[in-house]
Amino acid sequence: MTERREHTVLFVHGIAEIGGAERELLVMLERLPRRGYHPIVVCPDGGPLAQKLARLGVETRMAPMPPWRKLFAYPQRAGAVRALRDVIAAARPALIHVNDIWWVPQALRAAEGLPHIPIAAHVRQEIEPAKARRYELERADLVLPVSRQIQRSLEQGGVRPERLRTLYSGLDMARVMDQADGRDARRRFGIPAEALVLGTVANLFERKGYEVMIQALPEIVTASPAAHCLIVGSGDAAYEARLRATVEVLGLERRVHFAGFQESVHPCLAAMDLYVHPALMEGFGIAVLEAMAMRKPVVATTTGGLPEIVQDGETGMLVPSGDAGALAGAVSSLLQNPGRRKQFGEAGRARVAAHFTVEAMMDRLTSGYETLIGQAAPAVSR
Repeated sequence: MTERREHTVLFVHGIAEIGGAERELLVMLERLPRRGYHPIVVCPDGGPLAQKLARLGVETRMAPMPPWRKLFAYPQRAGAVRALRDVIAAARPALIHVNDIWWVPQALRAAEGLPHIPIAAHVRQEIEPAKARRYELERADLVLPVSRQIQRSLEQGGVRPERLRTLYSGLDMARVMDQADGRDARRRFGIPAEALVLGTVANLFERKGYEVMIQALPEIVTASPAAHCLIVGSGDAAYEARLRATVEVLGLERRVHFAGFQESVHPCLAAMDLYVHPALMEGFGIAVLEAMAMRKPVVATTTGGLPEIVQDGETGMLVPSGDAGALAGAVSSLLQNPGRRKQFGEAGRARVAAHFTVEAMMDRLTSGYETLIGQAAPAVSR
């Protein structure tokens, strides 16, 4: 008989699409009940995330979450705060977990006037100290940066050290298709079986640095004529149109393959010989972990938390962000050296297994919850 789950956690998440942060949220939602927590998600109506939550049977509430600091959203603020306050009052959670900084001001205001509910704020991207203040992160009871680099910025932005707890992302290694066959994905996207495939998994936003990778491709193709590039993700339609236009100008239409959003990214990662993460800004990089867990060598930039994942010269290579020439040189050197790719890939999987597992992430997360609630959650029998 299942014991009553005493501690409800209300997750606040305002993005309808599914990217790395959303995939990690789904992992947390699946595991929290086993640890004595009952998760409820409040998110915008419609979109892939809400649909996925419905299929998984996750208790879900709907509320608008306009971008807090955009001028066009100012008239929507009051209504959004009221809607979220109604959800909080009805759910009566033990704590609120805001899944990224964008919705912290809304959550803080929505909780005002209600009996005190601790608020945990997840910080998933690089952040300047001034931005930490703009999003009022110093008011949260617990702040969870996904890298130590972000934690240092938050401290400079006025968040008290005792309220900070670095929370590295983690993978369920049992679910990683590290020996998956990528031939089906290659056929699906029109990539030759003999191609050397480099690729990226990330939403199509400017901060992900896709244009830098595309600018590097002519030099890469010259050095490795069998090179093809696989781009996995969706996002900003205008940005995607610019990327496609650049591909055409460079005459790379047959070399660059846009896969769009994929429910599972593992088949696409399996099709790659080399994973490239050209981000201009990146808090951590869950997709980098997934690639490493699948024994893929990595070329990534030195931005944000990426150097905390990728060990330069051991699991991959690090290059300055925004430097197409350096990116081309690193990618070309690895495409021409299969032995080094294999060495990096094996070392990468070992690093993820040692330092970035979902068990370690959940242990640290629920320990943080316990500090907020003041007691451990009850065990849930099976």
